[in-house]
Amino acid sequence: MIGRISVLALFTFAPFGLAPFGAQAAEQSFTRTINLRDRLDLTIVSGAGNIQISQGPADRLRITGHVKANDWRATDDRLRDIATSPPIWQDRNVVRVGSTVELAHVIIDYQIEAPADSIIQASSSIGDIFDEGVGLNVHFITGSGNIHAIGLGGSIDVRSKEGDIEVAQSGQGEVNTVTGTGNLELRNLHGALRAATSAGSIKVSGVPAGDWAVQTGKGDVELTLGNAACTIDAQTGAGLVRSDLRVEGANGSDPRHLAGRINGGGHNVILQVGEGDIRIH
Repeated sequence: MIGRISVLALFTFAPFGLAPFGAQAAEQSFTRTINLRDRLDLTIVSGAGNIQISQGPADRLRITGHVKANDWRATDDRLRDIATSPPIWQDRNVVRVGSTVELAHVIIDYQIEAPADSIIQASSSIGDIFDEGVGLNVHFITGSGNIHAIGLGGSIDVRSKEGDIEVAQSGQGEVNTVTGTGNLELRNLHGALRAATSAGSIKVSGVPAGDWAVQTGKGDVELTLGNAACTIDAQTGAGLVRSDLRVEGANGSDPRHLAGRINGGGHNVILQVGEGDIRIH
């Protein structure tokens, strides 16, 4: 935490409670610990700021917030008031962090330690979301920010308007990832998949334990299956489709379209690209 410097000590002519024009208010921090008896149902809302979620004890939620000025209009007193009474609401195992009303001129970065089996929803208008191993069911949304969801065991639904998305599963569950302008990197998947971006590359690896639908308007797609079985249908409007794996029943006359069975066939895997190459291995 940055040490607090008194504005009055430096600028005795400044009005009480107001930072002088151009001055930056000092960062404030808070920490709250909540004991849990049941599975945590957690919602985090950030107007501006990053959200970092990591694994903590099974019976405890720990919330740390770093409150910072977004511009000179956020005063020391304003940041102190937020840190003293942070936007945290609790009803037994249901906890809400943050405010749906955007805090003007203020950024709050959240560090969350939660049980691994928590149910989590998190959103940030401007900021990244990081989750390392927490959440059986997660729903993440960012406006302008990236999402990193690593080591999650259940269903995953993550969306970004203007950001990259990285997902790595440690268990089995449906994955839904959508970004407007960003890249997708999805690893170790074991379930159904829907992945889409308007402009960006997509990398996917895992075992199709349900149907997969992968789509990009402009960008390359790289699919890693190894020994996994599926029925593939890959098509690009402007580019090439290439496979290092044998595709049974494929018609090799069209370099932009490849369809058939891989490793004996299985769930449907549909790859659609407007402009870009597709590589399967």
